[in-house]
Amino acid sequence: MFDCVRLERVYPYGAEQVWVALTDRHALAEWLMPNDFEPRVGHKFTFQVDPMPGCVAETRCEVLEVQAPRRLVYSWLPVFKGGVLPAKPSVVTWTLAEVAGATRLTLEHSGLEGVFPWWQRFMLRFGWGTMVKRWIPKCAGNVKDGKFIPGVFPLKKRCYKAETIPAGLTK
Repeated sequence: MFDCVRLERVYPYGAEQVWVALTDRHALAEWLMPNDFEPRVGHKFTFQVDPMPGCVAETRCEVLEVQAPRRLVYSWLPVFKGGVLPAKPSVVTWTLAEVAGATRLTLEHSGLEGVFPWWQRFMLRFGWGTMVKRWIPKCAGNVKDGKFIPGVFPLKKRCYKAETIPAGLTK
């Protein structure tokens, strides 16, 4: 099938604005999942949602590289039902490049073959596609003076449930 999801999109925002949408934990909570992310190499963090059929409720990550506002790399280790972990994590790489007054975002999620069954790789491709096309640019558009303004996606409108997740991680 495929071992990597690679997507590109150009946004009408500067790299700094898109960078905030990718690295502010509140923005991440709106377009991806609740988390305790910090853009610091070596920082271990978790994306966490309420369990849903066919979806992973917890993903453990570690920041591997930060070159603000150009490149962010972190590991992605899903915790499957019963606490089962894959033998190795996959890797998520975000790259930003300025192009003609806009920013090209490139997402590469690699190392999927040994981590996810084929149907979950398909779901990841679809999910990342929706986030890159629709949700990240909306969050980037809500960055003012270098800060993300929460409220683009109210909790009830997000793609996940978070009734058991601490409120501090969802806002």
